[in-house]
Amino acid sequence: MSLVYRGAAVICVIAALSGCSGVTSSSAGFAFTIAGVNPVPVNGSQDTHAQTPDAACDSATFARDKAVGAEIATGFAVANFPVAAYLLRHFLSGGGTRVDYPPGSTISKEALASSAFQAVNNAVQEAILRQLSSGAGHVRLAAASLPTAAFESKTSDLYWGFRGTQGLKVTGRGSRENGRYVGTLSYVISDSYGFPAGDTLDGFGPPMRYLQTMCGAPRHAGGAHWFPDTITVTVPFNRAGPA
Repeated sequence: MSLVYRGAAVICVIAALSGCSGVTSSSAGFAFTIAGVNPVPVNGSQDTHAQTPDAACDSATFARDKAVGAEIATGFAVANFPVAAYLLRHFLSGGGTRVDYPPGSTISKEALASSAFQAVNNAVQEAILRQLSSGAGHVRLAAASLPTAAFESKTSDLYWGFRGTQGLKVTGRGSRENGRYVGTLSYVISDSYGFPAGDTLDGFGPPMRYLQTMCGAPRHAGGAHWFPDTITVTVPFNRAGPA
């Protein structure tokens, strides 16, 4: 028996005589991971010219509706809704490329402070806690347990830029410390920026849909195109575990 092994044996004996509390607690660490996605479904806000391939783009209507869109975007900027202004201009540009707002961005902070997100966060955390309390180390959240956020205040950039969002992805990790589950959650709030049929949106929905479908890019130069966009919000997870 080497001195190292003998020393370890002595430590174990001493720990056993004292109830082994120190050895047990250090080896009983519990780490967990969290993952779940409620994907954005195919929906009318993603319609393109392909949905109306035989429709004719009237040049006069096209020019008028482009002017309306530009005017609305300028109005958003003047009203201090910079995200709404940017997203509408991006839509009008017709590129269709994705737009993502990271944690810490102004719109992410607005989402974090909103009652809509807080309701989503509370529901998700309760679903996570139920699985952790049952002993799950790898929490898998079903789509049904991931509600989407609807930003309904017309006095906010969130409403004019996102309104009712369409998908949610949650990831996270943490550990159990002093009887509590402690970690971090990341929410990716997903949307399709576009104009479905029947979306009046204070009167400018129909002309924007005309640009999206009847004159949609890339079929028509200068036409509009829907695009995916997201807001990522990071929050702490700190919940009491079972006794």
